[in-house]
Order: sequence, then structure tokens, then C-alpha cells
Amino acid sequence: MTFNLKEIVRPNILQLLPYRCARDDYSTGVLLDANENNYGPTTLMGDGLNVREEDNPLSMHRYPDPLGVRVKKRFMELRQNIESIENIFMGVGSDEIIDISVRIFCKPGVDEMLITPPTYGMYKVVSQINDVKVVSVPLNLEDGNFQLETDKVK
Repeated sequence: MTFNLKEIVRPNILQLLPYRCARDDYSTGVLLDANENNYGPTTLMGDGLNVREEDNPLSMHRYPDPLGVRVKKRFMELRQNIESIENIFMGVGSDEIIDISVRIFCKPGVDEMLITPPTYGMYKVVSQINDVKVVSVPLNLEDGNFQLETDKVK
């Protein structure tokens, strides 16, 4: 049996249209509606508006690619075992990744999340925020190792 991600994603999530950045439609110019700054960081302005591109190599005055395509491609090159950039999920820290994962896969008021204390506290917080019931099965410490008591998982 082949795993199909679409079978476990909430239907309303599958119907969402991908985010489109204005940069997708306009490759040049300044996107003032996105609060971009044509001149770069103020620390580079020095003697006026003569900011050289080499003084701002990271283009910190522009929004980054929201899909992280270049980062994902580089990650694929380094790992060498990932088939496609579509198989890479990135976020701004573990809190965001946990929250997004719960919102994508768990139906509020219907699904449950198993947590195994001692664990990272954000799992419980995110579950509560997203109206996902928390089922807690503490890990058992045996011979210096934590073990999941599988008979308590229903």
C-alpha cells in the first residue's frame, strides 16, 4: 500500500489556493504595498542614497521567497536522498511547524493527539488552541530509558 498524504490532510486544506507573492507577478521594481524599501537597511545609507548592491548582498530590504525554493534545492543537494522539494516542509521554528501540522491534519473537535510526557509542552498548547483533544500516556522509565506503554494507547 502506497502512502498518500492527501488522504490524511483535512479536505478544506486541500481546497486552499497556494499563496501568491506579488514578486511572482512582478520580478522588478519596489513593492511598496509589501513595505519593501528601495534603498536597503538604513545603516547602509551612509552619505545619502548611494547604496551599492555589494553592500547589501542579502537583499534585506526585500521579502524572501515564501516557498523557500532555493533553500529547499540546496537542502536537497546536501542531503542527496530527497526526491523533490515538495517533500520538504520548512517553518520558522518548531512551534510554528507543530501548529501548522495540527491545523493541516487534525479536525477541531473531532481528532485526538497522543502526547507522551515528559515531552515538549507546545504539543499540548497547540492542541488546546486548535480544539484537538489531548490523550496523555506518560513514558515509563525502565533501566534509564523511556519506554512507551503501548497497552495504554487506545
